[in-house]
Amino acid sequence: MKSLMSAFWALFIPCYASALSGAKMQYWEQDIDFYKEKVKTKHISPFHTLPEAEFDAQIDKLKKDLPLLSEVEVETRLMGITASIGDGHSNYFMMSGPHKHYPFRLKFFADKLIIIASSKNYRDLVGSELVSINGIDVSALYKLLGSYLPGVDNRYSQTVRFEFYLTLEKLLRGLGVVIDSQPAQFATRRGSIITNTHVSPVSMQAFSEVVHTFSVKTPKLDFQNINLAGIQLAFINNDTAYFRFTQYPKYEDVMAQCDALKSRLTNSKATKLIIDFRGNSGGSFYTGLAFSSCLQSLPQFDWLAGTALLTDGHTFSAAMSNVLQFRQIFNAKIIGEPTGGDPNTFSESYRFALPNSGRQLSLSVRYYPFIDEETDAVYPDVLVNTRWDDFQNGTDKVLLKALQVVGSAVSRVVSK
Repeated sequence: MKSLMSAFWALFIPCYASALSGAKMQYWEQDIDFYKEKVKTKHISPFHTLPEAEFDAQIDKLKKDLPLLSEVEVETRLMGITASIGDGHSNYFMMSGPHKHYPFRLKFFADKLIIIASSKNYRDLVGSELVSINGIDVSALYKLLGSYLPGVDNRYSQTVRFEFYLTLEKLLRGLGVVIDSQPAQFATRRGSIITNTHVSPVSMQAFSEVVHTFSVKTPKLDFQNINLAGIQLAFINNDTAYFRFTQYPKYEDVMAQCDALKSRLTNSKATKLIIDFRGNSGGSFYTGLAFSSCLQSLPQFDWLAGTALLTDGHTFSAAMSNVLQFRQIFNAKIIGEPTGGDPNTFSESYRFALPNSGRQLSLSVRYYPFIDEETDAVYPDVLVNTRWDDFQNGTDKVLLKALQVVGSAVSRVVSK
């Protein structure tokens, strides 16, 4: 893949964007030297995957090519070099500078990339399969972007990063997929009908308002406020406590709310426990361990066969770590899809900004070997893939399977 990237850039001649001015060329050269020094002195093991000689060669070529490149192309090259370091906590954050997005949210279901949300101008495309952008089909785009994506530990996190970064106009422009100031042609398929739509990117503010409206209807969930940002609690059929854990609250908030949470759980009839880490890209696993210690002391739960953890490709970093830890602490089954995080990987982030451009990056400063065997993900005990028809109908098959596994009474009704 690295040789393919080198070949791509050797052939690539910028056609649409203006090259750097003399002053900007000088400050990017300074930024690149600063970046190179940080990689070599701050990363705990910078050349665990990419040989140092190859890293140096990529840096030298980038500096040599500066007179030919636009600023976006320089950023794209730095993004690719950083991705080639080979761990999900060493990243170039292209979105730390000015950028726009195409107003879609995308998600793979099997091998089809489906538009699950859009701005109001393109609502008729929701539910369609994205086929191509400017004539480049999705499979080719996946191969092209794959060497540049941040936050990648394995193929599962690569997939979810692709779903997001395919909307980043700046990256597509840097790779020559789209042209500055010109709408891009999105080809979509619904049934046997292919539609071509010209789409212009929107601001980050407008993009942040593009959210899907598909909600879980089965099983029925009535969430309660437990005063922990990022964690919700619902009781399912009275016998199951279900925590949706999408973000990490502050450690001190977990400690402060522990007694109230234990009181709420004790007063319930719940004997089964499900913690859902789907969509959780990480935070502090020490906060997660504080949360587990709050629950672990409760005698009401069936700690032998009544606990489950839910995962998907977004489950990354601290969330992946907590899944492994909770599996042991709670004797839990893991249900869903493989995690995007590698359990034996470089982790924790040293963050810094380039002195002239202000672009932000991160480098790994720790290595955590969580399990003895060689693997690339935490694989579930029970694999359940989400299908498009279930997603759009609001049927959470992963949660339904978990209810069945832990022996919840509701599973005997809704999973038939």
